[in-house]
Amino acid sequence: MVATRTGMTTNNIAIHGDTPILVDYLAEGAANVVFRVWSKRAASTKDDDFGQPGTSTPDGVPRIDGRLRGKLLRLRKNLPFVAHVIESHSHFEKEIKPLFPAGRLVEQLLCKVSPDFVKSLNDQLRRREADGLRSPRRRGAFLAEDELYATAITSMLWDDEHISCEFKPKWLTQSPSAPLGAKRCRTCALRAMRQIKDHVPPRSEDYCPLALVADDQEVLSSALNSILSGCKGAPLELPNFVQKVRPFFRNNEIIKLLRDLQVQKDPDGIFESDPSSLDFMTAMTLRDCTMFLKIPNRDNAEAQIEARLGDLDLKTPDGNKAEYWKQTEQQLIDDGWYTATEKTTADAGGAICLLSKGD
Repeated sequence: MVATRTGMTTNNIAIHGDTPILVDYLAEGAANVVFRVWSKRAASTKDDDFGQPGTSTPDGVPRIDGRLRGKLLRLRKNLPFVAHVIESHSHFEKEIKPLFPAGRLVEQLLCKVSPDFVKSLNDQLRRREADGLRSPRRRGAFLAEDELYATAITSMLWDDEHISCEFKPKWLTQSPSAPLGAKRCRTCALRAMRQIKDHVPPRSEDYCPLALVADDQEVLSSALNSILSGCKGAPLELPNFVQKVRPFFRNNEIIKLLRDLQVQKDPDGIFESDPSSLDFMTAMTLRDCTMFLKIPNRDNAEAQIEARLGDLDLKTPDGNKAEYWKQTEQQLIDDGWYTATEKTTADAGGAICLLSKGD
């Protein structure tokens, strides 16, 4: 048992350079990199190499901690605005987890990692970067080699029996700081600004997040059409797929609960709140989480869609983030992006905000 600096006591999964696993790059965001975990012998043996730590397989190979079976490994980048894993994990356990019903969040298990293990993963990232396999937006940022922890998270990847999909619900209600009469919600206003000022092209999967909590089923179907177009392993025609998934969104309360929590944790907005307060940091965390879906790919009445929220790492005001949040909000207000009165002849294009429908 190990006592952490936050007071948590945990029986950690231990991963070091000699642990008999293969760790392959899967994906990355601004703050973290996610890797798949495999047994080194998975391709050449039927033996289950996952089991009780400290035991061995019949041929004497040390077993991999069984808690890693079916998990992905997430490690933080060495960036000033990214919280240490212990801090973020403590926030998840104490502040986020109690807000949601059981089974609605991507599980997080704390792992102790050695510097040589993290360095090997950075070597993998550098090779990918040298081969042109990393996004230009992510180049130059690597894992924190002085970080002692990582998290093992529930895998929501597609398989032979499931289709997988992920999307960010973002701000499910208007920003408390937005001007009266706004024609764009916070997400749509920021997207429009980036499309014009930063020349970010519109994407087919763009949608207005307010549509996810709308009562109008046609509005919901339109948003789902954008979201599900990027699903991996989908065998159905998209209209049939949307029809299959829509009842789940109509009846499942997780999105509406997420919306209500965003309002509850930040009712006043960035200009009237303390960015370092626990409630505000939780609100910003909930505004940037990801929803992961595993959808049965067969018409089985008994099969259930699995939905979990993940990427719930603590959003702190460190690294000038608080100033960035304030400057962004002020720019959206002053330059007319909320009110759709921005001074430009260019067309923002992309998804139409639900607030502007009917104009």
